[in-house]
Amino acid sequence: MNLLETLYGAKLKNSLFYDRKTKITHKKTLLLGPRKSGKTHLVIDYLQNFDSNEYLYIDFNDVRVDKSEIDYLRLKNFIAKNSIKLLVLENFDLSFEIPPVDEIIITSSNKTLHIENFERLFLYPLDFEEFIAFNKKFINVEQLFNIYSNRGSLAEIILFGEENYLAKLQRIARELFDSKIEYMIFKKFCELQSTKASLFQIYNQLKTKIKISKDLLYSVSKKLQDQEIIFFLEKYGHKKATRKIYLFDFAIKNALTYKKDFLKRFENMVFTELYKKNKNLFFSDYLDFYIPQKNEGIICSPFTPIENLKPRLEKHIEHFSSLGVGNIKIITIGNEAKFSINDIGFEQITFWDWALGD
Repeated sequence: MNLLETLYGAKLKNSLFYDRKTKITHKKTLLLGPRKSGKTHLVIDYLQNFDSNEYLYIDFNDVRVDKSEIDYLRLKNFIAKNSIKLLVLENFDLSFEIPPVDEIIITSSNKTLHIENFERLFLYPLDFEEFIAFNKKFINVEQLFNIYSNRGSLAEIILFGEENYLAKLQRIARELFDSKIEYMIFKKFCELQSTKASLFQIYNQLKTKIKISKDLLYSVSKKLQDQEIIFFLEKYGHKKATRKIYLFDFAIKNALTYKKDFLKRFENMVFTELYKKNKNLFFSDYLDFYIPQKNEGIICSPFTPIENLKPRLEKHIEHFSSLGVGNIKIITIGNEAKFSINDIGFEQITFWDWALGD
């Protein structure tokens, strides 16, 4: 029995799955997203719409799959012979031409991948609303926020991470990378969560601890950005300015270092919520996030009471006005208020109300 015959007819089913906001609806779908975001679970859930003899599922990251046994001609003939309706190519690198088939799903962790006539569908780790749907326990939203802020947004942790979730996050972090040097570079990015840092600065810090070249750091950094494991946020109107670093999962830093900083983690939580809805996102001198198309600013200030906050905001009104900002949301934990300074509207709003309301 050859490899394709072995893979054909396998009955794939998720042991546990909850609905995601992202849905596969197009007959030619390119499903993109960072590793561990849930792409495989989403695909296998979609396969439940088919009989097992109607699809062929191949995961090129499966060590049992010998890539030399799979090519365009073999796949084309096998699909025709077995009247296959759906072909799934997970982690496919486009190393050969895509064979003709009624439906096809291709997954990749590289956000730069484009295939003509394919719908590009992005899947990220859980946002707060999805996290609540995954958590079936009846507890209030503040308790849910505390769990989310500590355990993070990876479905694997939420579903199976009640005990020793930090160890599970450490395992996931190791599985993300092909080499120890990539893991060490990512660990350094984690230490710089929600802070401004250039690759040159990072290189100078790393070279005292590990053997590394600038070229290697730049190459790994690009790879991690292409896979959307890390993000470099640009300062509005200053393309060459030092960028801010964010992580695809805000809680993973706590599993890799004792350097904890809740304010930085909270800012990264807000970033991950924003990024899924606003790819055209920036920061400025006095705004943590700026969304030009909405003329909206975001400030992360979880604990500051309004009487301490207002004097600071008044100092920066000229800056806000120069950006054309019409309203600013101040994301908090517990504080709520609405007020105006000049013509700019401000709203203090809890993270959970903001995340569930937008």
